[in-house]
Amino acid sequence: MLKAKDYEDGTPNERIEVAKEGGLITGEMETWAHQVRLDASDQRHADGGAGLPTTVDADSTIRFARAFGEYLFVLPSKVNRGIEETPSS
Repeated sequence: MLKAKDYEDGTPNERIEVAKEGGLITGEMETWAHQVRLDASDQRHADGGAGLPTTVDADSTIRFARAFGEYLFVLPSKVNRGIEETPSS
């Protein structure tokens, strides 16, 4: 999703940091994004101590993806539509 907002350079970690520094996401979204990123990295990097993902892990990732998408795309669209539909004073 960050790539769709032109945050294409660097690692996922770096893109999250730059998105926070650039004001695209809040500190809380940054924290949550890092948590999801790190949870996904356990399995990708064959961390021997990491267990297999659970249904709870999947649900958590889906909740994040939905919230992040809403925050980056849906909410700004709703705000812009509201601005366009509201007569200026």
